[in-house]
Amino acid sequence: MIRAYRPFSTTVRALSLLMAVLAMFFASTAAVAQTMASSVSQHGITWYFDQEHQVGRYANGDWWVLGPVNITRIDPESIDLNGRIINGTQVNPIADGGSRSEIGYDSNGQMDYVEELNRAPSRTGQPLELHTGSVVSTRSRITPTPSGNEPRLEDTVILTVVSEVPPDGAFRPHPYGTDKTSHWVESQLDYSILRSLPLVDGTPDIESRSTQMLRFWNEQAAGTWTQRMIQAWNNQPEYGSRIAERIGTNALLLHLDYPDAQKRDLFVGLVQYGLDNYGRIQAGGRWWADGGHNHGRKLPVVLAGLALNDSGILESADGTAYRNRFQEDCTTWYITQDDVGRTLNSGHQQYTSDMVGLPEWGIRHCSDPARDDASWDGARYRYVGSQYVPSALAIQLIPGDIGVSAWNWQAFFDYADRYRETGSAGNSWGMSGFTRNIWDVYREIANSTEQNENPPMAPTVVVE
Repeated sequence: MIRAYRPFSTTVRALSLLMAVLAMFFASTAAVAQTMASSVSQHGITWYFDQEHQVGRYANGDWWVLGPVNITRIDPESIDLNGRIINGTQVNPIADGGSRSEIGYDSNGQMDYVEELNRAPSRTGQPLELHTGSVVSTRSRITPTPSGNEPRLEDTVILTVVSEVPPDGAFRPHPYGTDKTSHWVESQLDYSILRSLPLVDGTPDIESRSTQMLRFWNEQAAGTWTQRMIQAWNNQPEYGSRIAERIGTNALLLHLDYPDAQKRDLFVGLVQYGLDNYGRIQAGGRWWADGGHNHGRKLPVVLAGLALNDSGILESADGTAYRNRFQEDCTTWYITQDDVGRTLNSGHQQYTSDMVGLPEWGIRHCSDPARDDASWDGARYRYVGSQYVPSALAIQLIPGDIGVSAWNWQAFFDYADRYRETGSAGNSWGMSGFTRNIWDVYREIANSTEQNENPPMAPTVVVE
């Protein structure tokens, strides 16, 4: 039963606004500050230079240094720990679009470690000399699970060596190529694509979500088991289905009634992740349909394109033009008469005439449609649809239909509706209470033209 919304008290709301404004001030100051330094540190990793260099920070807090520069030491050092190489560093890592990806961070587990890719001075025996480049340094998890696919890295950070000082408030260039020019700045962000809806029961803490979102979410080896191991423990979830849930929920938080100043860090972090994914696309990468691995990477690209009003970014995420680029699009479609009775793998339920027109999901529908299964609870991995719901609603809540139009694959949104309305699909990985509540309260105003067109009354706020 939906109860009447009880707004925050004036005092609490004023205090929240003041804290948000102060947070925005200090975040913005950190983003534009420039100074001379012989070393810089972030998240427990420090880069040491042979002399002082001009340094500064991007909008998300990552460091840049004006090159050319000699990095004499990176702490913690990359060493051989009982036969395992830890704490590695790569420069401009290749975003491989294939089934495997060579890395230079850590030799533990199923990762394709290549010593020549580890550019840490403690491994090469000489300074890391760069005119430009993305220095991606890591701190390993010393005691990861010996088997399985849990992250082998604790933290991953980027130092960008630039040939000219970036503009104030610049977004960090993506690490998957050689161009380290800053093409976008924070002042371009369009907050009008976000709503300001009353909070609902189960709303997560926006501050903790913002802190994690400002970190680097590495998509270097997406589509491989290696990817799960190089997604740093403190940076991002290790599994695609969990990434989709986190990204979708974060995007939904941006539509709630927080001041823009309080949304700032989360918005910047999501857009930066979208720009990194866009860079990976430019480097030839994609996130193909494969179980629960590759969900959640499209929403940040669409959000970045809309927030920065960039047609090139939006074109790269067009679901009709590039359906095989993102797992969400490749797995969803509408059942047609041609699907009725077609050959499916042994034990999979056939499609029938009464199903024609339904939005459907298939584990690898684009590449292997024989693995489709009409069974609701029996189809393997169908439960990942629970993570489609927050992403779909977050895009649909962008005022008007510009979000859905930019996504340009309607079957994804209709399948998310079908999943929410039908219920659990044979797995405990269900939707969060927050996702269910915000969908129930605000789904009916999704795609409306006005910023807050007759929003229904929200439940009493309970922040997790």
